Amino acid sequence: MIRIQRPCHSLDATAQLAADLAAVLRPGDIVRLDGDMGAGKTTLVRSIAGAMGVDESAVSSPTYVIMNIYDSRVAPIAHLDCYRLGSDEDLAALGWDRVTDGSSIILIEWAERIESALPEHTVRIAITPTGEHARLFELTVPTSWESRAGFPGLESRPDTICPITGKPVPSDSPTWPFFDERARMADLHGWISGSYIISRPIEQRDLEEE
Repeated sequence: MIRIQRPCHSLDATAQLAADLAAVLRPGDIVRLDGDMGAGKTTLVRSIAGAMGVDESAVSSPTYVIMNIYDSRVAPIAHLDCYRLGSDEDLAALGWDRVTDGSSIILIEWAERIESALPEHTVRIAITPTGEHARLFELTVPTSWESRAGFPGLESRPDTICPITGKPVPSDSPTWPFFDERARMADLHGWISGSYIISRPIEQRDLEEE
């Protein structure tokens, strides 16, 4: 398993993490979200679903209904809140076999109530509040995720300096490694206009006369 730490100091940064996760998640994935009451488990689920095309206003904690299903552009999303379950034996009545057939993405809050029903490849996201809107997200994901498109976007990244403005950019900035969207667009314009040149070492054929 691979362990990744993503500190997020704002709701925008958390939304960016959710978008990064949405780019990697595939049908058949099971994700447990661990954290105390109010840690932000449902907020993260809402943002992941939103990044997959689900109306975020339709996403709520399924505490009383236990499970909600949302249709996304990637796959159905099964959102479970197992807080009120006595054990994993209660899962059968919810249609657990149906949602774990490999066609859905499963996001689980209070997964410790059904620990023995979870497969070894279950993704774990531990959420620790570090401020009013700040959270530390600690991800444990299968090694096989390294081969998935989008995985580099999940990896921990350092604070950096914007190559356009020269200003510092925190690691959780939604526009990283750029200071803001304007700097990102300026960089894109440089590539489109041809003002950027990629250099390479001189080769012998460059010195030969035609």
